[in-house]
Amino acid sequence: MNPTLLASAARILWRLLERHGIDPKHVFREVGLDPHHIHDSRARYPDTKARAAWQMAARLIDNPCFGLLAADVWRPTDFHALGYAFLASRTLRTAIGRIERYNTIVDTVVRFETTLDDSHLRLTYRVMDPNITEVSALQDGRLALVFGLCREAYGADFSPEEVSVTHTAPDCRGDFFGLFRCPVHFDAPQPELVLARAQAEAPLPAASRELAVANDAVLSDYLRTLEQSDIVSQVKTAIIEHLPSGAPSAETIAKDLFMSARTLHRRLADARTNFSETLEVVRRELAEQYISDPMRPLSDISFLLGFSEQSAFSRAFRRWTGQTPSAARDVAA
Repeated sequence: MNPTLLASAARILWRLLERHGIDPKHVFREVGLDPHHIHDSRARYPDTKARAAWQMAARLIDNPCFGLLAADVWRPTDFHALGYAFLASRTLRTAIGRIERYNTIVDTVVRFETTLDDSHLRLTYRVMDPNITEVSALQDGRLALVFGLCREAYGADFSPEEVSVTHTAPDCRGDFFGLFRCPVHFDAPQPELVLARAQAEAPLPAASRELAVANDAVLSDYLRTLEQSDIVSQVKTAIIEHLPSGAPSAETIAKDLFMSARTLHRRLADARTNFSETLEVVRRELAEQYISDPMRPLSDISFLLGFSEQSAFSRAFRRWTGQTPSAARDVAA
């Protein structure tokens, strides 16, 4: 899977850059993010590029604690329907449960997890890809954002019991205590926000079951669509890796994705496609891309697409486009 971030969630970084007098368009374009997508409620950014934007911001902003300002600059519309569902929740416990359930919509690589004991609710998160190094300012921003949501839903006197971050204490550590108004632990094993259970289960003043349920339905529909598109993307990526060795089987791709062939077929069916159709789409998309390069021999294209003979590739290309590879190349030229 290629991890992605909901583009509208990047508005938070956009506002943080503006607050520090830095042109956000320059930063976004520098790392390969289209600035216009932040206004599209369904657009998504590659997670690697979104993190690169945070890394660049950390270099440009002369304030290592700037991520904490996320608590002040967020808007409910930054997170699709999740922001409104959170604010309409009956308690902070149910609100945080919605973050745990639906955060994949915001960032596909981050998983929030809650634990509950007799006296506390603990919220932590982890980055699912071990190859990703979390940006300290982004970690601060995530915790500050949850704090800001809780403060908006609960009231101005909201304060957690304790907060933990995995990075070393910066020179501006006082900003952490100023925001959270509780003990803050640095160099901790995991990022964590701890609430008193009584506080987490207290009724919220703006709770609306109808509004929360309505937004849950929107979130569930979006999450289902996202999961379906993700499985197609995963299968396409795996197919591309195998094609030079010949057209892979569904069993081979399923093994690559750590699932059974039956599960793969079911998930593709849920996405309204099947393995043969996906293989065909990948080959056609790559063929059209390769044909536009006049320096690439047709024999090489046949090999890269997993065809045993160039004649087989030519027949397939004619079926896809109605013309031969040579004719298509002449048109492109």
